[in-house]
Amino acid sequence: MSHNLLAMILPPFEVDPNTDEFVIDPLSGKKIPYEPDNQGLDKIQRTRFFKVLVNVCQTPVAKKIVNQNRDTMDTRKVWYELCKHYQNSMSSKMRSQELLRYAHTAQLTNSGHHSAHQSWITNFSETICQFQALQTDENKPSDQMCVDFLNNSMRGTTHLECVLDTYYTAQRAAGTPDPFNITFKECVERLIQVVVVVEVPFSTPSSVMRVMKKKTPMTKTTLKPL
Repeated sequence: MSHNLLAMILPPFEVDPNTDEFVIDPLSGKKIPYEPDNQGLDKIQRTRFFKVLVNVCQTPVAKKIVNQNRDTMDTRKVWYELCKHYQNSMSSKMRSQELLRYAHTAQLTNSGHHSAHQSWITNFSETICQFQALQTDENKPSDQMCVDFLNNSMRGTTHLECVLDTYYTAQRAAGTPDPFNITFKECVERLIQVVVVVEVPFSTPSSVMRVMKKKTPMTKTTLKPL
């Protein structure tokens, strides 16, 4: 019985015994479907095992995979897709947890980042976007939560940690009714604007000279006799 079950959950494609990888048809470039030795017996076994899968698979995703293969009752394909989905799901979950931990704890001031602050802010923003992409709609963090993550990551960086507070103060002074929320995208843009203004004066002399030469090229002048 266990041997029969093992046969039913083998990969639905031919596997190279030497490399343990799927065999690719050199003409079509596609994986070669698995061909059982006894077609009749294989069909009977697949039918029985498929009925078991119908009863066992109760999650929405598992039911969908089973229902998509009702016509062929290809239990190998069903099992292959189930394994593929849940392995990817586990990998996504672990990656999601890793990104969330970074969003919670990362701070520019103690990150050891020695390049331009703009690149760090951009990378942090991309990390938040990656985390959101891994979430279902109901589990996606709110825009305000993403702003809080970003604002917390600026704590300890003198010219950046007060950007959001300054924005809120300006809104209050202007008489804007509370709450005056800022979107994550706007927050990123405001931080980058401050970085550009603050970091340019601290450019290296050589880089400043290069800019000056491009903007105000020196021209050769000659003195005319009086």
